[in-house]
Amino acid sequence: MTLATGKRRLKFSLSQLGPGMLMAGAAIGVSHLVQSTRAGALYGWGALVFVLLANLMKYPFYEYGHRYAAASGQNLIQAYRQQGKRVFIPFLAISVVSAVGSFAVDAFVAAMLLQYLWLPEVSATILAVGVLLFCWGLIAVGRYRLFEQITKWCVIFLSVATVAAVVMAISTTFALASTASEASITLEVANTTIYQHSSVFSWSAVPFLVAFMGWMPGGLELSIWQSLWVQADGVEKGEATSLEAASFDFNFGYVLTVVLACLFLTLGTLTLPEQGLADEPAVFAGQLVGMYTSYIGVWAEPVIGLCAIAAIFSTTFTVVDAYPRTLEAGLHELMPNTKASTFPIRQAIALTLIALAALLLTVFTAGFEPLIDTITIIAFGAAPFYAWLNMRSIRTLAIEDQPQPWLSRLAVVGFLYLSGFSLVFIALELA
Repeated sequence: MTLATGKRRLKFSLSQLGPGMLMAGAAIGVSHLVQSTRAGALYGWGALVFVLLANLMKYPFYEYGHRYAAASGQNLIQAYRQQGKRVFIPFLAISVVSAVGSFAVDAFVAAMLLQYLWLPEVSATILAVGVLLFCWGLIAVGRYRLFEQITKWCVIFLSVATVAAVVMAISTTFALASTASEASITLEVANTTIYQHSSVFSWSAVPFLVAFMGWMPGGLELSIWQSLWVQADGVEKGEATSLEAASFDFNFGYVLTVVLACLFLTLGTLTLPEQGLADEPAVFAGQLVGMYTSYIGVWAEPVIGLCAIAAIFSTTFTVVDAYPRTLEAGLHELMPNTKASTFPIRQAIALTLIALAALLLTVFTAGFEPLIDTITIIAFGAAPFYAWLNMRSIRTLAIEDQPQPWLSRLAVVGFLYLSGFSLVFIALELA
């Protein structure tokens, strides 16, 4: 292979990293920074089982998003509309609820980081609304390319820093274990720390697990966004995206989100139990940043803080773009005459969602953890519905575009898994 050929292949591979990386950017947010670290702090290594299970069981339904768009040239919203209003209208209703919740939660996490680092005197609610308006403004004027590039590099740096912090945390743990073998009192303290983790395999852990898996790695509506992005990517390039290219892009981004989820859980397991989880948003933000600085050094706090904010901003930016795009496409499918309208429908939808998110943050006073858990539980409850719609949609493709038999079987298992967990949760709540 010549050098020129190698460069062409490398360029071809990198050029495929589009919609899949957008999906990764949307996923690496609250589910990783907050939920994965909380899972590690509360339940330790046992929670890793549910990180892997959630990602495995949701994989087929995410995969169907890019597969449907690449094979048919349409998006999943169009596929849902073809199944009739009896499923399409509930889909739109769930999307509105999910959009308001996602706007509120993602912006609130960004706000608590801003509050901890630079603006301790400003209300987290005010900061959250400011974050949403900032993201909307960048999208509205169309001048967000530079911000997008900076954010991507910060997310990459955060990933590298996470790997470094995990390596250092594991090294420190082994060093303490070695010391503990020589001093019984140290061993006693180490054992006390280990047993602070509750058992994840208990009925009492089910409510948290449902919330945890609701956004691990994200809600199933990400499959819809994936189909929209693949479709838009093909339009921008002037040619349809091939199924092979879309699959490479998707799988690369998906593996990245799974690996980082495991790393965040590791940091939470090794670092946070000694401190205990804080109730105040700004204090919890300090714990997130402290997971890195305790191993890398205090000098890294502003850098890590900036990169953590960039990661959650990337997620917030994505949802501020994706949900109005989804609802606009849904409105066009429900009322085709709106396609010819000159009214800025998407911008109006975005501002409405921001106003509703601000109202939610104002009236929801139970705390930031209950807010996150409530929204992610709703996402998990809606997952079987999205899974069912995706399974019905994928069956309409030509035989040569159908997923492999193992993937179809995994989809059935995943649907039963998501449905079963939802039913168990409802039963426990009623009991």
